[in-house]
Amino acid sequence: MLIRLPRQIRRENLTDMLEQIDPGVQPVPRDPDKMQKTAGFIDSLLRYRVFRRYGVCLLRSLVLFRFLRLQGWPVEIHFGIRRLSDDMTDITGHSWLVLDREPFLEEECQQGTFTTTFSYP
Repeated sequence: MLIRLPRQIRRENLTDMLEQIDPGVQPVPRDPDKMQKTAGFIDSLLRYRVFRRYGVCLLRSLVLFRFLRLQGWPVEIHFGIRRLSDDMTDITGHSWLVLDREPFLEEECQQGTFTTTFSYP
């Protein structure tokens, strides 16, 4: 999935891509240990330089979105922006997961600093 996603990001609009990778929340028991192992494994893969072109947060959010929904976690994916300075010429973006209306598996320093511009589903 990490190999295929960069091509999809370049060629497809975001909504279509999300619809393709979304398996829906599967009716399986949630296993917090399996969730933590999945997140840790994905984070370790994303340390490789080859995955940094699109920003780690985008690939991380997309991959975790798919696999955690397969594991029964009803996560949403959010995309947002924030200003880096007082003028609107210097902005940055971020993507993250949300569970029960709270950022999920997100560094505390990122929480609440971005304005959501799009979320799925």
